Amino acid sequence: MVTIKKHKIYISIAVTLIFILCCIGSKGELVENLQIPVAVGADIDKDKDPANIYKIPFLVYSFEEQGKVSSNIITGDGKSIGDTRENRQLKSGTKSTIGLSRIFVFSEAYATFGLRTFLDICINNPQINDRALCVVCIGKAEDILKYNVVGYGNSAEFIDKMVTNLQQYNFYPMQYTLIDLIVRVDTEGRNAVLPIIKIKGTNIETSGLAIFKKDKLVGKADVKEAKIINILKENNVKGILTLQKDSQNYINCYTVSKRKIKCDKKDGKYKFVITLDLNGSIISNELYDNLQNNPQLLKKFEEDMKIYVKKMCNESINKIKCEYRTDILDLGLVAAAKYGRETNTDWNKVICDSDIQVNVKFSVNTEGRGDL
Repeated sequence: MVTIKKHKIYISIAVTLIFILCCIGSKGELVENLQIPVAVGADIDKDKDPANIYKIPFLVYSFEEQGKVSSNIITGDGKSIGDTRENRQLKSGTKSTIGLSRIFVFSEAYATFGLRTFLDICINNPQINDRALCVVCIGKAEDILKYNVVGYGNSAEFIDKMVTNLQQYNFYPMQYTLIDLIVRVDTEGRNAVLPIIKIKGTNIETSGLAIFKKDKLVGKADVKEAKIINILKENNVKGILTLQKDSQNYINCYTVSKRKIKCDKKDGKYKFVITLDLNGSIISNELYDNLQNNPQLLKKFEEDMKIYVKKMCNESINKIKCEYRTDILDLGLVAAAKYGRETNTDWNKVICDSDIQVNVKFSVNTEGRGDL
């Protein structure tokens, strides 16, 4: 098992090297003279040292003699992000190759300060990997990048896999790349959301969803709320929905969610109707007896799940309107497409003042192999 994981690490490194050769040209460069960044963090410290508020850690591969590969952190400090490059090179004995990272990790403090400065320098780098995944972390990004995850060469490799596989059971879409973030920050009627990660116990885990208004973090949703936000916001996502009375009475349903939005405007006020079409497969049933052989009971379950999801959606919409006060469901994009773009409309304010209704359809596709 360990050997297989090592092979995967070597393959990942080989692919990175091929990409580097494409970027540095035909003259090439000795690999021993290069730092290969696998992840970039973004920290900020406005209080302790005003002259060096930006702290940008690079998690890099270093290639040594006899083919040995190691990873380490090199952090640049400066009063601007450009200055951190100068500072980081002063601490390094090899040439830095910028733009090949797989992961960008923004600390909560940096995200609250605003991502625009970081995104600006990325846009102006033609070699940037705009398909790299972006996350927000609790605590310092440098601490996340330094953390050793068992079975992985470094934390970035684990985070990359974890975020990619969020789409399997938690209704997360695969729309958290750098280019997705850049587009959402400045597109009319849209706002960005990113996964939140943190160190817990002996591992790194996803703990929710970071909510942005333009480039600034304005709220954090926990895992339970993030699931409902993703259902309301995204189309064709999948995950597990659960009805539960207690630890021994519950039903789990693996569900695919599809979304449609209808927008109308009357007397200057907008109305949105979000229709959710949920289709699920029962994977565990400890709540309803003899569900397979009782059509009436199956319909009751479908109705119970519909009521539950609608209740959670309405609670989430109220929180979006009253607490986050930002259009994280991209409803403004739908309204702008129908009633005109570039009208200087503050869609965040419009959505908070709009009537948003949710219709839920839930049906069971398969009922499993039976009950014990």
